[in-house]
Amino acid sequence: MVKNSIILNMFTILLLVFFTLSSCKETPNQKKELSESLKKENIIFSEISFDKKSDYQNTNLKSLVLKFKNITYTLKFVEDRTYLQYKLDDKIISDWHQISYNFNYDSSYEDAEADIKILYNSSINKGFLLLPGYTEEYPVFNVYAFDKDRITYLENISTNDPNCLSFSKEKIEGIEQKQGISFKTVNNQKGKSCVLNKEKKDDLNTQTIESDLQKIVGSIPLSKQQISIPSGEYFATNEKLDDYGISLKIDKDSIIYTESGNMGKMYNQYLLKQVKTIDGKIFLKYSEVINGYTGDADKPLYFGILQYDKGKLLFESEYTEKKYGLKNVILKK
Repeated sequence: MVKNSIILNMFTILLLVFFTLSSCKETPNQKKELSESLKKENIIFSEISFDKKSDYQNTNLKSLVLKFKNITYTLKFVEDRTYLQYKLDDKIISDWHQISYNFNYDSSYEDAEADIKILYNSSINKGFLLLPGYTEEYPVFNVYAFDKDRITYLENISTNDPNCLSFSKEKIEGIEQKQGISFKTVNNQKGKSCVLNKEKKDDLNTQTIESDLQKIVGSIPLSKQQISIPSGEYFATNEKLDDYGISLKIDKDSIIYTESGNMGKMYNQYLLKQVKTIDGKIFLKYSEVINGYTGDADKPLYFGILQYDKGKLLFESEYTEKKYGLKNVILKK
């Protein structure tokens, strides 16, 4: 009897072990679901096509414009230096900062342009601009990460794998995981996917040279120069103007000056035009009346000189000086 009981207990234990192991074993469907789940956690940045327009024949200042969707990159070349402007929806996000782009060392404008790549993920509106870099031995890309708010240098990518040395001619994709971003070729001519090594470069020359900026800004027709001030309506904060409702409304292609009483009644509203920009100061003239009367708005040489500084506008105005006895007006949103 005791013997039968022992046998029964051993049998029961074996059954429990069997069912436990069976429940732990992944089925093909479970493996597939796990694989798909891991893929969903990765964000893939794929190489996209984009429009290019160059001006390499210009003896004054050469340029290259890259466009896709609502994004525009403009590269300007001053001697051996490259400056980048980044626009989104025709609004300046980053204005003329120096980047690293090899168009001259063992290369040319045309060769460098052919190697440029843009990786993009449309679901999150983020991506990477890959520009050919300076190298002694292996091909290299300077990687710039961009989104709706900024573009910043991230790292360099390259490889010393002899089977991957043509990677710059292959399609590249970026994979963002919890541990960071990685880059690899989709496949190369030998059917191999090459993982690219990452290296942060601290010696990239990103210093902005004032004389370079003057050449760049001077090469852009005045009608195409944009006001690099965040859009919106800015209101005078000077106590002396509390009863006059002074404001400047900044749009991507216009500036509107408004005077309204303390009860909200609009008295005068003028469209101002930008006539020149010097050292970050925008010189404005009266253009036309929108509401009210012109009065003395068209009398001064300049209606005012505008400067943006850390979220506020500094407005030096001959018009407000004559009308309100206050020349320097500070405006905030």
